[in-house]
Amino acid sequence: MKNKIIINADDLGLSPGVNEAIYRAHNQGFLTHASLMANADFFEDAVDTIVSKCKNLNVGLHINLTCCKSLSKDNHIADKHGILSNTFIKLLFLHKNKKVLQSIENEIEAQLDRLKSNNIHISHIDGHEHIHIIPSINKIVKKIAQKHGIKRIREINEGVLKSFRFNFRTASFANIIKLFLLRFLSLFNSDTKKNTFYSILNTCEINEDNLFNYLENTQNETVEIMLHPSISKLDENYKNLDIRFLQFLQSDYRRQEYELCFSKKFENYEKAV
Repeated sequence: MKNKIIINADDLGLSPGVNEAIYRAHNQGFLTHASLMANADFFEDAVDTIVSKCKNLNVGLHINLTCCKSLSKDNHIADKHGILSNTFIKLLFLHKNKKVLQSIENEIEAQLDRLKSNNIHISHIDGHEHIHIIPSINKIVKKIAQKHGIKRIREINEGVLKSFRFNFRTASFANIIKLFLLRFLSLFNSDTKKNTFYSILNTCEINEDNLFNYLENTQNETVEIMLHPSISKLDENYKNLDIRFLQFLQSDYRRQEYELCFSKKFENYEKAV
């Protein structure tokens, strides 16, 4: 029996190019899920032009603590202008005293509440740059998810040996390190292991060859596929982000992952909710 698949686009609301790519990939392609950034500049555009018009698109919260403006007050992980200019490593090693942990919880609650106030049914939770995998943050996320009745939190349980077997030749050194780090941190998170996650070893560099090489050699699993589609030309004049995110939006891999959403090979797999 072949796998069931969740085809999820991260970063909904981040930019015009991301929003338009997700809209087209869902309506004309095979995209089933998207993760929405509540504090991004194009959140309202995403709600008005995508979420409201794509009734079958499963929308989750993409917790964002590494860019854009904080939605909560007196946030101890934001700068003096209220901007969340963190990195995964900074948050990982940040001394998380009571005030810091409360700030993180308040910010996640504020982001979730913004989705709910726009009448969005939240199907799942994940994190921008995987910050929700950091164990101290993961505990907060699980507490909030339980409070709001959200059943699925993204788990980074990608099989190291399996991914290396099928996709090592296309993996970057940075993604190899990322996979080992996230898998190690996940050991402390009491994950359910209900779904299998695929994408870290080829993060932001997924194509038809490495994806289906993996899927065609696994069976009887529900696999979440994480993609970052965008139409880069629509973001050429958007500059209100750190340079690392602007470079990300202009990468040719954004177009590659956008085009992957239309692959007819997805017809061979059952879509999971």
